[in-house]
Amino acid sequence: MLAADKLLLQSSLKQNAIQLKEKELNLHNTNFGSLGTQAAVLAGFAVTALIEFSPPPDIHETRYLEIAYYVCCMLSLVTNLYCVAGSTVLSVFATNLALRGPDGSVERAVEGMHEERRGGFISFA
Repeated sequence: MLAADKLLLQSSLKQNAIQLKEKELNLHNTNFGSLGTQAAVLAGFAVTALIEFSPPPDIHETRYLEIAYYVCCMLSLVTNLYCVAGSTVLSVFATNLALRGPDGSVERAVEGMHEERRGGFISFA
């Protein structure tokens, strides 16, 4: 009887820990989804800024300013696309690992998302 109660307690404790990690996984997944969506919108703005801008043809003194503008737009576009790709890949692979991986894979997926979160936020900023 005592051994059965001990097994029941251990299994319920493990189940509660997995439910907590699942909530944390859903939180990270939602955060990365929001990050990817916002980065996609900003990448669209960067493409629009690249396409729509046309400097006046008679002004030659602003050539360096024009080059700086295009470099900044391209930098914004590249970092936002990197952020979109990274957050999408991370969300898909971490969820796949958590659902289809061996025992302990939920914790591994959550820890991986937590570690990669800083890099995603830096590429977004």
